[in-house]
Amino acid sequence: MQTSIAQLGIYQVCHSSDEITVVCAIAMERIMITEQDLAQQFNVIIEHTHPRVWKLLRQCYVKVINPKPYLTRANIKICIRHRHARYIGIYCPDRLINAVVAEKNLLREVAEYVGLVEVVCLNANNLVRDPLSNLKQAYPHLWLDLLWILTQEQ
Repeated sequence: MQTSIAQLGIYQVCHSSDEITVVCAIAMERIMITEQDLAQQFNVIIEHTHPRVWKLLRQCYVKVINPKPYLTRANIKICIRHRHARYIGIYCPDRLINAVVAEKNLLREVAEYVGLVEVVCLNANNLVRDPLSNLKQAYPHLWLDLLWILTQEQ
């Protein structure tokens, strides 16, 4: 463990359990992979290993989803089993959703390779145009990104 902490640039000598906890927390913070990094890794793997599927995905918005499920009787087992599970969400324009769903097994394999649990394909047209959606207010950056992919033609 000392070599990994030293590799991270942490050279403190700890004298109490509280100091060890702090050093471990700092080490974990430095090696944590962000959701954006995971989505980027997913895209790079698809781009290099499956160029045909990449032609579809480059027209979509790919995002790692870190769910915060509400505990109900129906999903309590899933919550316990996948407490820190992350999913890959692929927001597709209407014209591509069927083609992307057809490649879901391949996408799931790549997602599992980078440590994600599942692939979820979402229709970006429906999300943006839903009159009852609060997506624009709750996640304005995501809403603008979805608008962008919907306006692109290929």
